[in-house]
Amino acid sequence: MNSKMPIVAEQLLLERAKAGNSEAFSELVRLNSSSVYGISLKILKNREDAEDNLQNVFCKAYRKISNFHGESRVSTWLFRIAINEALMQLRRRSDREVRFSDVPATDDKVPPIQDAEDLHPNPENRCIHADLTEKAFRACSPTMANIFVLNKAEGWTNREIAKLLGTNPQTIKSRVFRTRIRLRQQMAALTSIREWAY
Repeated sequence: MNSKMPIVAEQLLLERAKAGNSEAFSELVRLNSSSVYGISLKILKNREDAEDNLQNVFCKAYRKISNFHGESRVSTWLFRIAINEALMQLRRRSDREVRFSDVPATDDKVPPIQDAEDLHPNPENRCIHADLTEKAFRACSPTMANIFVLNKAEGWTNREIAKLLGTNPQTIKSRVFRTRIRLRQQMAALTSIREWAY
């Protein structure tokens, strides 16, 4: 993230960009492009997709900049858009199976969440599992879901995510643990509803 730029200078650029100054917005793009591209590449693992994501992020930022009130640094705001857009790209990949590998829970009383994958090449079952997983994630806040996916599906460490979000690794560990429990409960509930319906 572009933390070297003084906050006052960033705020001036932001205000000018919000007022419709295209040069100010272009400067914000120039200052943040490399870090947005970097996070996109880390998630998407593909240069072309990362470049597409970079364009999507700045198009979305351009449309939404008037709604950004400066509660965080511009770079942090752009990072959040980049993560959300990249994760949406991953979900849209038709050839990618929905899968969340997990580690055993640290609390023996809480079993790990079941892997959301179908080992059989049955398109209907795969579609059902993907649908159940998506519905389970809707019960989580976007922030919690993003943290969980970055940690469990993309292999980010608690320290890396904490640095990205400006918090500490213990908070991230706690959020991942709570999200795992929430997803396990949702998957169990959705599965039982589906079995009851049939």
